[in-house]
Amino acid sequence: MVMLNKAAPSKAKRPSLERQAIAFTTALYLVICAGLLIVHYGAPEPPPAPAGSSSTSPYNP
Repeated sequence: MVMLNKAAPSKAKRPSLERQAIAFTTALYLVICAGLLIVHYGAPEPPPAPAGSSSTSPYNP
């Protein structure tokens, strides 16, 4: 005979330390990536090199 009882109620998932560590690491990674993208695209471009010199070093004009 097949029992048609309800399954045991599932326990509410409590945040474990491992789950919190993974979430924190992922959030930190996303914040660092966003900061690097902002700095990369927000930085001003360097001035163009003078036309008469092929060197970009200030010590070797």
